[in-house]
Amino acid sequence: MRAYPRLAFVAVSSLAVVGVASRANAQTTPAAKTTITVGDFELSPELEVRTRGEYRRNPVDMGGAPLGTSAPVFYTEDPWAIMERARIGIGADRGALRAKVTLQDARVWGSTPETGTQNNSDPSGAFSSTGLYEAFIEIHTTHPTPPHSDGSTAPTPQYLRVGRQAIVWDGGRLLGNADFSPVARTLDAVRGHAGWKSLDFEAFAAILDEARPIGIGFGDPSGPYNGGAQLYGGLASVTLDPLFRAQVYGLLRPHPGFSSDTLSPTSTFGQSRLVGDDWTVALGLSGDSKGWKYGITGALQFGRVPLPGGPLDRLAYAVVGDGSRTFDGVVLTPTIKVGAAYASGGRSATQYNQFDPLYPDVQVNHGMLGAFAMSNIIDVHGAVSIVPCTDFRILAEYRYARMADKTGDWVDTYLVTVGNNAAHEELGHEVDLLLSYRPWPALAMSAGYSLLILGEGAKDMLAAQQRSTGDFSHYAFLQMTLTVPSR
Repeated sequence: MRAYPRLAFVAVSSLAVVGVASRANAQTTPAAKTTITVGDFELSPELEVRTRGEYRRNPVDMGGAPLGTSAPVFYTEDPWAIMERARIGIGADRGALRAKVTLQDARVWGSTPETGTQNNSDPSGAFSSTGLYEAFIEIHTTHPTPPHSDGSTAPTPQYLRVGRQAIVWDGGRLLGNADFSPVARTLDAVRGHAGWKSLDFEAFAAILDEARPIGIGFGDPSGPYNGGAQLYGGLASVTLDPLFRAQVYGLLRPHPGFSSDTLSPTSTFGQSRLVGDDWTVALGLSGDSKGWKYGITGALQFGRVPLPGGPLDRLAYAVVGDGSRTFDGVVLTPTIKVGAAYASGGRSATQYNQFDPLYPDVQVNHGMLGAFAMSNIIDVHGAVSIVPCTDFRILAEYRYARMADKTGDWVDTYLVTVGNNAAHEELGHEVDLLLSYRPWPALAMSAGYSLLILGEGAKDMLAAQQRSTGDFSHYAFLQMTLTVPSR
């Protein structure tokens, strides 16, 4: 009888050892391979499917009468849509060579083509897009570099990339991917990057609009040879510490060749982007370490704007910055963030002073509603986020916005002119609430609500555009994203 307890003890001990060994074995199991070997190449497939439902109540940038026109008025009070975006791509690597191709289909539910047509045209094509999202060839080196000034030894890539690609500089303030938008932004460009120790250099040349006609137009010897809008950029940065990174960059968008005399009536801001040239120089400082994170950018713009009333010299500027502190050792891991922005606006008899944010990210830096771009704006904001449980985050943000010049244009994050020439500067108060949850590494879920309490200036412009939005504008969304391999 006494042998039974001993045998039980041995059995329990053996199970415990097996359990510990199994746990240790599970902990040391290597991650699943995300590439496929085909000949001498390593192929890396990717898949992303995103579905988002949106609802707006009294939107500030929909309906009414278009600026400068006598078109019929239509009022959009409660627009809603369900949008889906699917991407499938594959990368191929062999030594110093890399290529990547990603196809994307983005559409609103209900925009599928009719089955009874004899061609592939989509009568709802304005609400759908299918084509190449990325397609580039890259030549790179990945030789290890000496330790950086911050002590890290990660290799600094040197590469030359040709083709369609996403380019994000300085957190997307002036050049971003705009991934929250239905289609997102990629550029057809030649791009080079070089780094040495704590220094990084990058330059690119992109074509934004094809030249028309393409090549020699035999059938139109005297036609309009215009188009071919381009964008050039150069950047240099130095990282002296995780809390101090400085970068200086320049962006040039030359005159695309259009004549202002042939433009349809639109906002001055829209005309300046279409026919003017733009030289932008910027300095950014940023850091991220031990719970502290900040970013400050100042930018100046020069150039020429040939408006119908006469050409004007472009002289505009902007300053934007924010900082945050995460308290890791506190319950709910709260993060507190504050920030402000100023971007010039308006015009004088000889100068055009409204800052052009060029190709920014959307619904990231200036509010979830997307009503305010870094143009003719004074923006003060603060946010608090908490983590109630693993992979679940709640963010609440407040923002106060007003125009820097009431005679200038109010521009949203998609660079659409909402209104202009208001009697007051105040645009309003925006309150945002964002919930994000990742139940599995491959699946991300988020929901958001944004309320804009309209100021007197906003009411002036919306009334002039015959958008009777009252005192409030609402926006809400619910989104799910599946990404393979998981990020």
